[in-house]
Amino acid sequence: MLWTIMPLDVVLEGSESFQPSYAEIRCKNGGTLLVEPIRPNRAKVVRLISTDPTHYLNPSLQPGSIIEFKW
Repeated sequence: MLWTIMPLDVVLEGSESFQPSYAEIRCKNGGTLLVEPIRPNRAKVVRLISTDPTHYLNPSLQPGSIIEFKW
């Protein structure tokens, strides 16, 4: 449910054309990250996929974090 005083067409403007590109990268400690590339060696974490609960406690792997990596 969306509560706003703005007209719906203004709020949803451009949402149909948004096409994010995601990539999967493996972490050193065994987890997999779904990331959205920002620059050639930087990306924003979108999702962490892991069976190890300690990976989810790492603040640098939380969704929204910016990470640096090598392809």
